[in-house]
Amino acid sequence: MKGVKLHVRVLALALLLIGVASTAWQIFVLNIPVSSETTEPVWVIDAKLSFTARDNSPVKVQMYLPPVWSKFITLNESFISKSYGVNTDVVGDNRQAVWSARRAEGNQQLFYRLMLTKRSNSRFSESEPGPQFSESPELIGVEKVAVEALLKPIREQSADIETFIREAIKLINEPSNDNSRLLLGNDYTQDNKSRVLELLLSSAHIPVERVHTLRLVSSVAQVSELWMRSYNGKRWLYFNPETGAQGLPNDRVVWWTGDEPMAAVEGGRNLKIEVTANQRTMNSIMLAQSIAERKENKLWALSLYDLPLQSQQTFEIILMIPIGVMLILLLRNVIGLETLGTFTPVLIGLAFRETQVFWGVILFTFITALGLSLRSYLEHLHLQLLSRLSVVLTFVVIIMALISVLGHRLGLDRGLSIALFPMVILTMSIERMSIVWEERGGVHAGKVGIGTLIAATLSHLMMTYEPWAYFVFTFPGMLLVFMSMMLALGHYRGYRLTELFRFNAMIKGK
Repeated sequence: MKGVKLHVRVLALALLLIGVASTAWQIFVLNIPVSSETTEPVWVIDAKLSFTARDNSPVKVQMYLPPVWSKFITLNESFISKSYGVNTDVVGDNRQAVWSARRAEGNQQLFYRLMLTKRSNSRFSESEPGPQFSESPELIGVEKVAVEALLKPIREQSADIETFIREAIKLINEPSNDNSRLLLGNDYTQDNKSRVLELLLSSAHIPVERVHTLRLVSSVAQVSELWMRSYNGKRWLYFNPETGAQGLPNDRVVWWTGDEPMAAVEGGRNLKIEVTANQRTMNSIMLAQSIAERKENKLWALSLYDLPLQSQQTFEIILMIPIGVMLILLLRNVIGLETLGTFTPVLIGLAFRETQVFWGVILFTFITALGLSLRSYLEHLHLQLLSRLSVVLTFVVIIMALISVLGHRLGLDRGLSIALFPMVILTMSIERMSIVWEERGGVHAGKVGIGTLIAATLSHLMMTYEPWAYFVFTFPGMLLVFMSMMLALGHYRGYRLTELFRFNAMIKGK
């Protein structure tokens, strides 16, 4: 016996650990939310391209798109155009959309929409290898002298690539430095400062490239912001060419790299780009599912969310039955509540989903009372058990049909829902209650009937509790946890709560 108990305990512990581990893995690895009401912000970026096409000429429009290695996860992107074909290509480290049309004339508009989330992208890595050496440009005359004059203090005041670049940016933006002013040529635009920075760093054999970003701010017209980046042998370093600040802010999205503009048109003129960003909220479970679909995560294919919607709705009900059974197990084995059968209260509780508890209790009590009256009458006819049950079942069906018809005539929708009561369960409940009545009296039969309704009501409340329904459906590993608890209660031989009250009265009597 001890070996059996040990076996049960080990099995229960194993099921508990597996259930908890699978749930924790879904929460912390797959980032599945623990609540159905959890929402997360997502960003929708709209780009509008407008231009004038040359009459009856082929048109080709190219626009850079955010790369796959962006630190944000792309949920969806769409291309909207009329009479244009669209393709996406990978050009170096960039992605590019290409709209094309054989003939176009007049004003044209193209639209691009991107939805992304700030969740970390597994493809994003600051340690992705990059170039570590750059050929020095050939300089002559005063330009060569100015570059060498700037590089000398930069080398003296820097210790590594990061500090070297920051010192270079600092000197370029210093208005009193004659060498910087010479190289800038009185052109203090950000684009020209970036050119001079590239010149200085290339002369020091430090590779650097331009990074164009957009800022995630709602209701503000977006203008691409230029940053510079360089690979120091371990990771990519991002710098603001105006301030020298190192590191991209969290609200910046890398759109493309290089010297070329965001978009270009062939066969048209007066190209204009308008970019706007808006923040929205999205249900976290839908967000997690969208991310899994974008990543083609095969583990999500094993999720219940991958089933058709109708099947999902069915399993949302089925998966809650073990919770109702667990409650009945506690009520019977620990508390000592007597019911008609083991799973009868659970099935009645399921029927309460449509009738609601109040009307369900009334209809169940009414039909059971009529069935008991018929059962008492049939007892005098000395029928066999199977025949008696068949007659009672038919009587229950007739009563349910009459209640449905009367409910429809009187405009009572709850009367129609009586058809959802399990007929066989009602029949067996009537039979069992009549047997209890004969063996232990009407008072005890009434207690058992009341206990059944109490258990059915509690199980209904448990099985229809929305947070529980979501949690079990999303994390089915919890069923293993319930199974381990059922195994642990299987060897419970202690007093029930109702028995403690009984023996307490006996002790007081002594």
